[in-house]
Formats: sequence, structure tokens, C-alpha cells
Amino acid sequence: MAIAAAFTMMGAFFMGGLYVAGALGTLALILMKVFNISNPNLWNIMGNRAWEGTTSFILIAIPLFILMGELVLRSGIAERMYNVLSRWLVFIPGGLIHSNIASCAVFAACAGSSIATAATISRVALPAFRQRGYNERLVIGSLAAGGTLGILIPPSIGLVLYGLIVGESIGRLFLAGFIPGAILAVTFMIMIAIAAKIWPQIAPKEASVSWRLRFMGLFSLVPIALLIFAVLGSIYFGIATPTEAAASGVTGAFVLMLAGNSGMLIISLAAGFVGRIPVLPRRARTWFADIQEAHPVLPGQVRRNFDNLIEMLREATISTARTSTMILLILMAAFTLQFAFAAVRISVDMAEWVAAFELTQLQLILVLVVFYLVLGTFMESYSMMLTTLPILIPVLNDAGVDKVWFGIIMVILLEAAQISPPQGMTLYVLHGARRDSDAELALAEGTAIQTGTISDVFIGVLPFMLCMFVVIGLVIAFPEIATWLPDQAKGAR
Repeated sequence: MAIAAAFTMMGAFFMGGLYVAGALGTLALILMKVFNISNPNLWNIMGNRAWEGTTSFILIAIPLFILMGELVLRSGIAERMYNVLSRWLVFIPGGLIHSNIASCAVFAACAGSSIATAATISRVALPAFRQRGYNERLVIGSLAAGGTLGILIPPSIGLVLYGLIVGESIGRLFLAGFIPGAILAVTFMIMIAIAAKIWPQIAPKEASVSWRLRFMGLFSLVPIALLIFAVLGSIYFGIATPTEAAASGVTGAFVLMLAGNSGMLIISLAAGFVGRIPVLPRRARTWFADIQEAHPVLPGQVRRNFDNLIEMLREATISTARTSTMILLILMAAFTLQFAFAAVRISVDMAEWVAAFELTQLQLILVLVVFYLVLGTFMESYSMMLTTLPILIPVLNDAGVDKVWFGIIMVILLEAAQISPPQGMTLYVLHGARRDSDAELALAEGTAIQTGTISDVFIGVLPFMLCMFVVIGLVIAFPEIATWLPDQAKGAR
């Protein structure tokens, strides 16, 4: 009775358009009131459970990782990274489209968010593709698919949330995401190369770039490589917790943003100050004077740069607050619902009900794959995970499923949900970015705006969704793809 009532109310709430946090919290309260009237003390425990679930030290990592991505997004490093990677990938059939996947994979290691990754890289990539005559559907599809790597390649907000709910090590989950993330990116690129070979007109051949320019460009990747190593390396080597690593990442991202916004201004001002020190040799003073002359500080430049920096920090902070509060409110409601399910024995009944079917572990995973693929067509990925995991935990425990392995499968399924028509949020973000790009191009050329429909985006992502299904099949068939690296680094459990 309680199971039927819970799922009926949950379906009614979501179909009625109720916010996810409101739906989960309201459902928990109704279940406790109607089906658990014999023990009023549980109401106090329920409040404590919600409080304890949202005051965990590890939760601070979520807004910090989001803030790190927002600062990197505004540092200007994405454009430089895209240009460098494109020089190394133009010779592969498919040309610059491979740069979308590679850039998204690298940027995902800083942003931790699929939507932020897709939105950032699309701003850089779309104008270049329009001018070169690439097939727009494939370009948009590659940006959408590449953006989803942000939820799998560490540091991933999705993996942090999953680890919190199921009680798994965040560091172990981060390690488990590396190899599947790399395989997924390579699978995308193989598909693009095959398509470009079969239909050459979808990706014009690019001019070759000298090896000197390729290697010189690698210096532009040093800052972002150091930032990624500082964040992930400190977690994997046991130097810092995920929260502490996220804090160091925010500091590094701020330095990158400051350097991108005011780097030469700071160098010029420092050269002018140091060059006036009387004890310096004449040659040193001359060198500092040459630097200041080559990069003069214009009137009002310091004020403009300062105002620009403050505005970027304001935008990054507001965006972080908006995203973090949404996630944490849903998380609090999910923890409350998890307690309510346990109190009225829904979790136990669900586990017994699934066990009655006598499904093997493989059969259970395949059923869950189909379930999430269907659910992803009308639910947002984080909402989908936080809504269903409290129900699934006892079922997974009863079946003896490795939760690190299942976590990677689930996160790839969440990626598919991000680009699954008609609900995938990334699709609408990219469609909006395409309209903005088309508007800028039309303004520059003095012509009318010409933008395709959202159906172009829907069609463009279908080949990449097929690649995701292939990788999910590989991870299910060979669990070591997800479990080998964390077992090697942290020891077998």
C-alpha cells in the first residue's frame, strides 16, 4: 500500500510541475504522517536526519567545485585551450570537430559540470564552424556529447552527490571515472572520424599546422594542467580531502582569472615599482623600464580592470549560489525521503519485492539501465539520481552490486539524460548558444538572423547517444574498466 501510494504521489507531483525538492519533501512528510502514526518521536529524528545530511563537511566540496568551474569559465583559458588542441587534431578525419570533444574533456576536469562545459566551449567553437562550412548538426551533437563528460571526468559534482548518498569514497569514485571517461571521449572521436570518412562533406579538410606552432601552443595548457593536478593529485595522493582540494582549486582558478584579466597590467605596475629601487644595477632598471614601456598603463586602466574583475566575481558567485542552493535543497529533501522510506518500510519492501523475481546481478543492472533511459527522457539528471537512489540502495545492497561500478554506469546514464530529447538540459543550453552566435554573426554581416530549430540539436546528438550505449555495454561486460584504477591506487576492498 505504501509503495503504491509513494509512486502514485511522486508521479502526480512531477507531472503537476512541482519543484523536485518540494515534491520529495512533501512526499516524505505525507508518508510519515499517513503510514507511521504510531511513533511520533520519528518526526524529531526525521528533522535531525535532514540536518545531519546537509551539514556534512564533504558537502562543502559541491559549491567549491562549482565556483572553481565558474572562475575558470571566466578566465579566458577556454579559448586558448581550444585553439591549442585544434592544432593537434586537424589532421584526423573530422577536423575541428575532434577539438570539441578534446576541449570538453580537458575543461570538464576543471568545471565538473556538463552544462557549464558545453556552454563554455560552444561560445568559442560555434563561430569558427559556421565560417568553415561544417555540418551544423554534427557540430552541435559533438558539443552536447563532449559537454556530458563534465559529469564523469573528475572532479564531477555528480560523483560527489552519488558518493554522499550511497556512502562511497569520493576519491575512489573519481579514480573510477577516469578510464570510462577516456574511453567515452575516444569512442566519440572514432565515430566522428568514421562519419567524416564516409561523408567527407560534413567536415572540410583543414590546412596543416607546423609542429613549431603545435609545441609552442602547449605552453598555454600548463596553467590548466597544474590546476587539474593540484586538485585531483591532492585527493589521490591522500594530501587533502575533496573539500580541501576544491578550496585549493578555487584559489588556483582565481589566480588564472586574475592573470587572464589583469596579468600584463600587474606585471607592468610591478616593473615600474621595482625599477625605481635605487640599489638595483642600471641594467636591471633599464630592463624593467623596457617592460613598462612595452606595456604602458593607460589612464583609467587600473580602475577598468578592477571593475571588470569585481563584475566577473559577482557573476561567478551568483551563479554558484544559484546552482548550489538548488542541488543542496534537493539533496536535503532526498535524505529526508530516504529516512521516510526506511521508517515506513518501503525500502525493505522494495528489496524483498525485487528479490522475489530472483534476478541475477546482470539482469538487475540491465533492468535499471532501461529504467534510467526511459526516466531520462522527462527528468533532469541530478533530480533523477537524487529521486531514485534512496529507493535503490537497499536493492543494490541485497543484490551485492559493487556501488563504485554501478556509480559509473549510473553517471553515464545521467550523461545520456543530459542530451536525451526532449528533456535534456544541455540541448537547450546549446540551442540558446547557437542563437546567440547566429545573432552576433548576423549583426556583423548586416543580415537577417538565420537559426535552425531545436530538432537539429535532437538529431545531432543521436549518434553520440549510441556511443554512450556502447560504453555502458563495455563497462557492464568488463567491470574492471571502472574498478581497476581505484583498486590499484587505493587497494582492493
